Amino acid sequence: MILDSGHRITTGDAGVFTTVYGRLVDTELVRPPQAEIEAYARQVGTRMRVYARLHNTSGTTLSASTNQAALHALVYEDAHVGVTGRIIRAAPWLDLTSPLAPDGVFCATLDTDALSGVAWNALHTVVVADYVPGAGPAFDMLQAAVAQPAGLTVEPSTLRVGVDSGHLADRTVPITLAGPYTLSWTAVPDVPWLVLTPDEAAIATRPAVTVAAGGLARGAQEGHVTFSATSQDGMAFTQFLTVTAVLGPRQLRAVAGPVTPGSPIALPIVMSALGDEHEVSFSLAFDPVMLSAPSVAPGSAASAATLAVDDSEASAGRLGITLTLPAAQTFPEGDDQLAVVTFATATTVPRPNTVVTFSDQPMARSITDGFGSPLTAAVEGTTLVFPDASVLRVVRRHLQHSGR
Repeated sequence: MILDSGHRITTGDAGVFTTVYGRLVDTELVRPPQAEIEAYARQVGTRMRVYARLHNTSGTTLSASTNQAALHALVYEDAHVGVTGRIIRAAPWLDLTSPLAPDGVFCATLDTDALSGVAWNALHTVVVADYVPGAGPAFDMLQAAVAQPAGLTVEPSTLRVGVDSGHLADRTVPITLAGPYTLSWTAVPDVPWLVLTPDEAAIATRPAVTVAAGGLARGAQEGHVTFSATSQDGMAFTQFLTVTAVLGPRQLRAVAGPVTPGSPIALPIVMSALGDEHEVSFSLAFDPVMLSAPSVAPGSAASAATLAVDDSEASAGRLGITLTLPAAQTFPEGDDQLAVVTFATATTVPRPNTVVTFSDQPMARSITDGFGSPLTAAVEGTTLVFPDASVLRVVRRHLQHSGR
């Protein structure tokens, strides 16, 4: 008999074991997980203590009485035993005696019996949730997770927040704390322009850091938050968050260059960035009689960005551009090219200059940080001058009274 997590069971010739088992594993890997598990473990005396948080995403109420749902901790040691490289040293488990509804959360602490003769630095723990689906006799694994060493993490541990001096307002950014579910934390900032909401709570509560714009000086300044977490069973951890706040103008502007009528013109789009911009969208409006066939390339500040161009309305003089950096990346502080838009220019034009402005069609103007929060910015278009162009002259007809 060969089985995967219990979802599929098969029998067959041992000679094709690898092929049969490989198919079972491949099928299992594409199944979506039916639960989310967050787990931590630590040594307490001669026992391993495991903290587990189970989030039921199965769509089924989990209960020991109805589908034998349970939570297991498999504690194994990296040790050569027989033909294997590891051995299970303990497997404490706990029935879900209270029904866990879909989207519900269950937290539990599991302790092993006293362990002896083990290499503690070679011990690992996997937490598993399983149940019996339907009327079948086989257990099926909802999800499994490797238990991390018990501790406190702060994400992100460093944070850059730009405050646009042209639209002065406080900025609030969410922070994620993670650790054993039994932890409670407090937060203490070291500068008055940093405010934590809340400033103490259980580990499951997500705090927010607010940068008070009125307390900032022009330019960059640094502050720190100390997070301290404790539990009733003796855990104590400390982590730090470093916040760099930058007060200054954020701006998008088009930069005019010399125009040779009938030749392409490259129009740089420059961003005065504060260093926390992650995605930028905007549209350009232009006269399609004088400028046409736009093409867009990332600028020197956006070499790592994904560029999306909407030229569906280019014939009407509208062009949309979006630049998105990879996750956790931001554009560098200072003035740098965001994009370069190249137009074909007309030889014969109705007037000696034309303007290129920022607009919201076909893409709305938007700048967001790495958390998806909107940022403010000023925009500034430009005027392109067509020297020595052949200017179309409009014939004006003057109507005169016949004077009968």
